[in-house]
Amino acid sequence: MTRQIPIRLFGAFRQGRSDATLTVEIDTDARVSELRQAMSKALDSDSARALLKASAFATDTEILDDDQPVPEREISILPPVCGG
Repeated sequence: MTRQIPIRLFGAFRQGRSDATLTVEIDTDARVSELRQAMSKALDSDSARALLKASAFATDTEILDDDQPVPEREISILPPVCGG
């Protein structure tokens, strides 16, 4: 069984897109690593896929580890940021 996961996009993931979300399909019991793979397939550029490797998935209260189950709540993808 599968489910649709809308992922809120921020930073570079939003560039060139008219909407702020990307929806992917994953197995009901999928882990965050599988969500990352599904998102990689849905992205339309190599640079976005490369950025995905260094980005974090998060809910409104926690950063998700790749081995965690995908929660039944809003998910965001957070690209890395630089600064001094």
